[in-house]
Amino acid sequence: MRPLETFGERLVREFFDRLHGYVRMRVPAQDCEDVVGDIFLRAIERQEQLRGDAGPWLFAIARSQIADHYRQRESAMRTEDPLTASASATEDGWHCELARSGTAHAPAPLESLEQAEFRERLQRRMELLPELERDVIAFKFTDGLSNTEIAKVLGITPNHLGVVLHRALQRLRSAMIEGS
Repeated sequence: MRPLETFGERLVREFFDRLHGYVRMRVPAQDCEDVVGDIFLRAIERQEQLRGDAGPWLFAIARSQIADHYRQRESAMRTEDPLTASASATEDGWHCELARSGTAHAPAPLESLEQAEFRERLQRRMELLPELERDVIAFKFTDGLSNTEIAKVLGITPNHLGVVLHRALQRLRSAMIEGS
């Protein structure tokens, strides 16, 4: 007989992949594991605040943690040596991708390079979008949240969400085509 799961174990089991995908769309690869861990830690610390479905609540925490991450990162970048930061980012990004994929073997070098270049280009184009549009795209395509859940997390109506999503996808598509 399997022992009862704790609240944190259940959250990780149910939401890790979706949450990791969302965070991976919003932060650099070298930071994804730390941010995901911080999100689950904050959720466990605040579990008494959960009312209703855990998904929208957890992704609202994720949005807050990602904002905190960028505030901390901006502060740290002012004091960090650029050469050290670049080497660390490359190494950490590789480990994050291995952890996410669950595989211990490296992809073919050309395939790995193409995927990395595409992700980098996509992330640069995503950064050009307003924050609401970035969140909508990330929630929709990495998290498996329904439009109703996304609207609830973002505090907007489902109809407004549809308009924001449509515009965001048009802008992102145009930016990707122009930048190719």
